[in-house]
Amino acid sequence: MRAAVVYESMFGNTATIASSVADGLRRAGADVTLIPVAQAGDDALRSYDLVVIGAPTHALGMSRPSTRADAVLRGAPAEVQDRGVREWLDELQDVRTVRIAVFDTRARAMRRLPGSAARHMAHLLRRRGYDVPPSASFYVGGIEGPLGRHEESRAGTWGAELGRQMQRQVA
Repeated sequence: MRAAVVYESMFGNTATIASSVADGLRRAGADVTLIPVAQAGDDALRSYDLVVIGAPTHALGMSRPSTRADAVLRGAPAEVQDRGVREWLDELQDVRTVRIAVFDTRARAMRRLPGSAARHMAHLLRRRGYDVPPSASFYVGGIEGPLGRHEESRAGTWGAELGRQMQRQVA
């Protein structure tokens, strides 16, 4: 099984979680490629059996140009302003043969709030006809982090379970 983990990250927390998800997928036997969203092409859905998409939660959903600009003012690298998962999803050609899973990172203080980048991504993808399994949220201490205790491990476990589910569906 070939898998890609496409992610958007402002302060490195989502990138760390993406890497842990990829490690979990590898443990389940997948050949995995990690792809920052700025480098993801619109052909990603044709090249893999599974695409896992991760993004930080900004203003109760996926990032927008204005929230990415605010992240840069807070110290994120300037290149994160260019394109996020929202724009990448808008550019994608639909390919219903690929499986898609989504996750987000969010501030621990937002745990009880209704907004989530993962829920927003899943909603958009389901409207386009994709069957998206339940998403996962991984928590950071604040807007800039650090990651919560055990979140990297939890992400690896989630990735491994996704990989096992995919292997069962392919078999």
